[in-house]
Amino acid sequence: MKIGVDIDDTMADTFDYLMPYIAEFFEIDIKYLKDNNISYSNLPKEMKERELEFAKKYYDKVIPNTPFKPKVVEYIDKIKALGHEIIVITARDKTLYTDEYKTTIKELKNNNIDYDKLICNFDKAKVCKNEKIDLFIDDSIANCKKVNKLGIETILFNSKANKNDKTDLYRVDSWKDIYEKVKERH
Repeated sequence: MKIGVDIDDTMADTFDYLMPYIAEFFEIDIKYLKDNNISYSNLPKEMKERELEFAKKYYDKVIPNTPFKPKVVEYIDKIKALGHEIIVITARDKTLYTDEYKTTIKELKNNNIDYDKLICNFDKAKVCKNEKIDLFIDDSIANCKKVNKLGIETILFNSKANKNDKTDLYRVDSWKDIYEKVKERH
């Protein structure tokens, strides 16, 4: 089975890791970000307007050091041991990074992630279709719905950005949950 996997807030705790940099850049208290459950999907207008400026200043330098969620490596290794392919599909491009592939490869290497292919593209549904993905894992409800419409099974990873949103998508809280679902299908 070919499994497409998102990085930010699915494999990695990206937004939490970026919070001190966001607070510094926007000159706001980190407590404000936490108290208001701020994430990618609900950035206040004044922050959204300067998002690219923030990305250009920080992403190439700090993203390679982003910590990954507990047990990601263990469960990805177990999924690969079952014979499945891991295709990392992340919404990264030259508007956000000097070299999105170089930065992302470094991040994956720093976190010991074993994967078969990396694709940096905002149109994850198109990538899933072109790559003949059998199962797609992401924290974005919109991405999962678009991929689902193509008849591809999805797993929504619970995150700050989606935890209060109602959806019929299959949700998980951990990489152990993902592994159990993959094992069921194996």
